[in-house]
Amino acid sequence: MISRKVFLKSVAGAVVLASVGSGTASAAPRKRGGVCYDTGVLHAAGDPLSRVRWSRQQLEREIRIIADELRCPSITAFGTDLGRLAETTDAALRQGMRVFVQPRLYDHPQGQILEHMAEAARTAERKRQGDNITFVTGCEHFLFTPGIIPGDTFLDRLENMPSITDWPAVVRRFREFMAKAVEVTRGEFRGRITYGAAAGADAQWNDWSLFDLVGLDYYTHFETDAEYTADLDKYRRWGKPLMILEYGCCTFTGAAAAGGMGWDIVDYEADPPVIKPGFERNEREQADHIARMLRVFGTQPDVEGSHLYSVISPDSPHNPTCRDRDYDMASYSLLRTMRERFDDDNSPYRLEPKKSFHAFQRFNR
Repeated sequence: MISRKVFLKSVAGAVVLASVGSGTASAAPRKRGGVCYDTGVLHAAGDPLSRVRWSRQQLEREIRIIADELRCPSITAFGTDLGRLAETTDAALRQGMRVFVQPRLYDHPQGQILEHMAEAARTAERKRQGDNITFVTGCEHFLFTPGIIPGDTFLDRLENMPSITDWPAVVRRFREFMAKAVEVTRGEFRGRITYGAAAGADAQWNDWSLFDLVGLDYYTHFETDAEYTADLDKYRRWGKPLMILEYGCCTFTGAAAAGGMGWDIVDYEADPPVIKPGFERNEREQADHIARMLRVFGTQPDVEGSHLYSVISPDSPHNPTCRDRDYDMASYSLLRTMRERFDDDNSPYRLEPKKSFHAFQRFNR
């Protein structure tokens, strides 16, 4: 698997948009954080959704935790099944939260992805009242959508990235697809739209003049708050509000620096998969990093909000008795998933708060 470091290095030559700083952020009242809610993603035709177990009762219970215990003002609801997206949107709106609706359909033909996006936008428009819903036109399409970077699958495209020499062509294909995505979305949805772009990659290629918000999947790691503020300046040149659609940290020592590649501590070649040697569970590191990022994002005057990835990860259950199979170490969730039947993806489960849950809760109070 390609590392996050190699991934960012491989796309560095493709960043063709100049960034213009706007200075440091002045002091401002901090804004409460929101979360991402994963309804399940389809990676390949014929495969099950990444989230197998689903029930209306479970959904309502988890949305109440987000609204009442975490006091989140908004969520990003993402996934492939449009019925689940609609159910989640309704549940969140009933709790008084704003919803960022993000359909995801990976490794399918572009035409199918655009049709899926249009249908999601139609449904979101029927539910929209003012700005209670913002539509997100997908996630990191340069990686997850075929036809921009060579490769049939997401993993193929990751492996191919270091050998790409014609980055201007990649950026051109990406912008052509994004123009189509905006066209089909605007044709169905009258509210605000944005896009889940990878900070350091397609976030700097995208034509943000087509969008109402600059949307960032932000896993960049710095040592100081000032470095984060300076880095966010890259995206201020468009004069639009910034929205952090994803950020987070897994649950092991070193996870903050690993950022968006924290999940890679699992050896999926083993049967069953195991946590690779040398990694230690560390809830404190996750909690401290999340508290810090809430502070950074919450005090930037032009950052509209931030959504932690993610509140729960039902596909990464905690195993309190076997470190090698404690998949929660590789999750970004605030809550541990405790399955009744550990190896059954469709097993009932209960949720237990991690230290990060309490840190998030304290900030939002």
